[in-house]
Amino acid sequence: MFNNYREILSLPGALKFSLAGLVARMPIAVLSLGIVLFIQGVSGSYGMAGIVAAVFMVVQALAGPGIARMVDRLGQSRVMVPIVIVHLVALTLLIVSVYQDWWVGLLLVFAGVGGATVGSVGSLVRSRWSNTVDSPNQLQTAFSWESVADELLFVSGPVVATVLATAVWAPAGIILSMISTAVGSTLLYIQKATEPPPIERSGEAKGHVVSNPGIFAIIIVNVFLGVNFGAIDVIAVAFSEELGVKSLAGLLLSALAFGSLLCGALYGAKTWTTPSHHRFGIAVSLLAVTVSLMLLAQDMWSFGVLLFFVGSTIAPSLIGANSVVEQLAPPRRLTEAFAWLGTSLAFGVAFGSAIAGNIIDTHNAKTAMLLPAGCVILGAILALSLLRRLNPSRSSHEARLRKDALRE
Repeated sequence: MFNNYREILSLPGALKFSLAGLVARMPIAVLSLGIVLFIQGVSGSYGMAGIVAAVFMVVQALAGPGIARMVDRLGQSRVMVPIVIVHLVALTLLIVSVYQDWWVGLLLVFAGVGGATVGSVGSLVRSRWSNTVDSPNQLQTAFSWESVADELLFVSGPVVATVLATAVWAPAGIILSMISTAVGSTLLYIQKATEPPPIERSGEAKGHVVSNPGIFAIIIVNVFLGVNFGAIDVIAVAFSEELGVKSLAGLLLSALAFGSLLCGALYGAKTWTTPSHHRFGIAVSLLAVTVSLMLLAQDMWSFGVLLFFVGSTIAPSLIGANSVVEQLAPPRRLTEAFAWLGTSLAFGVAFGSAIAGNIIDTHNAKTAMLLPAGCVILGAILALSLLRRLNPSRSSHEARLRKDALRE
């Protein structure tokens, strides 16, 4: 059943760069939470912790595509090694500034620099896969493998960061992120054989990736998906608190992540014959259905089961988005295109968390469920109405020919 995974991981260098990328991108699951736990633990202020974490996440989302564009032009190691060094220095100064009670503006500066230098390691790894595999089916499996890896981080990372920060040392979550970044980056960027070759400026490299109507459509859909993810995180906590079992909120989110992990693994194990843009539209539509069913939740058990089914449609939706973008984006701009997906998700998550929180404060968690349901329905309508007019299969063929020419 899992021969597809065995096939791609046996490709030269594939397992090595994938595992290194897994370690290097652990911050996506622990760093923002680690910042909140650290600052709140030292200062006692949730408000200050939230502001600093928000600055970190917004700047990270804004800087991601720019870093990816430089990577496409200059190469991964040449761009990312100095960026990683700046990132580690910024986080070190953030920790020192909190303990030394420096001016709050410096905290925001260090958090902003730390966010601006995270980069999108997932995009870099997916670009390596695109440069390594030989067929669309192998690439589909590779994206599924990376999606499963992301979910493993999101299942385990927050738990580890919380335990370390609350039971060991307040900045332990941040330090864990710094160690994983340093180790993973070193292991990843020394692997030159699988690094996509840098491409100098050309006519193909001019303009903006988002000017492609298909990529732009998926970016907008991803914003809606991000609102859904951000809102569900807050809703799960509020729903549990309203039932008097706030400490069990983590189980709800684990059910969501486990559903995504399981179906992501199964999705990649199958060899698909239908076009990827069709599968993407179907997956987002199923996500809209399952998120709408959350409104039927009456207790923790029913909400947990419903969140599992919501999770089961998340990984196929995200894998589908990556697959279609890989087909539509010029090979010279592939890392940048992947980074835009991460940026759009991050913005959506930020908006979703904020808006859902306000709805909950004014009404309740059940009312707030209308937000993710409405947004995913809009995303599904957009995916079905715009993507069916595209022909990614032709774009994929043309992109593959250009990539083969670049290899030669």
